[in-house]
Amino acid sequence: MQTSLAELRMTHLNLDARDLDASSQFYGEFLGLPTLRRDGTLRVEHPNYLLVLNAGEPKVGGTFHFGFRVAGAGDVDAWIERLRSNNVPILIEPKHVGSVYVARVADPDGYEIEIYADL
Repeated sequence: MQTSLAELRMTHLNLDARDLDASSQFYGEFLGLPTLRRDGTLRVEHPNYLLVLNAGEPKVGGTFHFGFRVAGAGDVDAWIERLRSNNVPILIEPKHVGSVYVARVADPDGYEIEIYADL
């Protein structure tokens, strides 16, 4: 008898962050996501996903990044201009790559965040 496996859905990411106040400003004010401070953590609560930042030393490097999809290329441009105006480091300016329009920024700990639109 074969057992049925339920669909796996990624629900959260847990990372370390040097300065939870700076992270709260970045994710809460600059990206407009709901945040909650609790017991040495910052919870960034997106409707379908949870990012938990713990007080600690970030482990940045390699090809690691996470992304936010937006509706269109104009939205990518608008987000990049908003973040640029808040002195957020722009790592990759918006550009077409295959079937997406994509840009990357860095959060206060150097984690790369991709903002992209399917074309």
